[in-house]
Amino acid sequence: MEQLKTRTVTSRRRFLSLVAAGVALGTAISAGVTAPAMATVTAESGTDLSGWTTEVGDGVYAAAGQAPVTSADIAVENRGTDSSLRTNVLNRGVMAHVISFKRVTDVSMMKTVHRAGFSFQMPYVPSTAGGPRNAQTVEGGLFVWDGADTRVDHGTAFQWVLNPWQSNFGQILVWTSANGGSWAPGGYLEPDTAWHDVSFMVDPVKQKVQLIIDGVNLKAPYSVTPKSGWGTDVSARLQAEAISIYPGATATWAPQHEVLIRDWSWSRRAVKHEPAAGGQADSAALPGL
Repeated sequence: MEQLKTRTVTSRRRFLSLVAAGVALGTAISAGVTAPAMATVTAESGTDLSGWTTEVGDGVYAAAGQAPVTSADIAVENRGTDSSLRTNVLNRGVMAHVISFKRVTDVSMMKTVHRAGFSFQMPYVPSTAGGPRNAQTVEGGLFVWDGADTRVDHGTAFQWVLNPWQSNFGQILVWTSANGGSWAPGGYLEPDTAWHDVSFMVDPVKQKVQLIIDGVNLKAPYSVTPKSGWGTDVSARLQAEAISIYPGATATWAPQHEVLIRDWSWSRRAVKHEPAAGGQADSAALPGL
């Protein structure tokens, strides 16, 4: 199991220049053969998660006598330079799950190469000594939901195991297609209070993904996850998540959990293929993808 380097990676992966593709296009047209059209690139970024949607996730649990987890148990504070994601803010005997995500809905999302990422930091180190804050997980992912055709979620995600009582404390898990969607070991990141950087790439056409944390490629598999009750739209989402620590079956109190997120970015590269003069439509992708 590979250990991740605990350092901050400040640079984001950038797309290859399209200049070479433009030269190739001009040459192809002059020769009367088919060539791919120039790519359409959309890039977005932010220092915090302002404008994102926040919901309660499915990683929840309520101890005996505790009311179910609701939106009152989670909170997101956008502070300009970063965002604070907090769970079990009422210190109840529950395990609460916060998901903050940015969604883009368009049929082209399944024909787009997505590259995204953000930085994350634990403001404390989880410990068996207890205290007002402890953790279950920190998570993040990039997915494309194909509700119009396959009705599965395509993409990749990581989970940082932060429950200090678990034997795999500090392990990084990666999302897989196994058993309808499940986690598998992918690496190790020592729990600390440093900033860490994660980047994702999802290519639904070639069915390829890339998941990198602090410069280490985790070799995550391309995952397809069936979902029931989801819509018929085609949409992509970049998401950051946190789950508070499992409280136990009879708990009446449990600690809060907090993770900080900053400097997110998301570039989407869609290539439309058009026929050149005297030619037919070509399906070849631009080089470098």
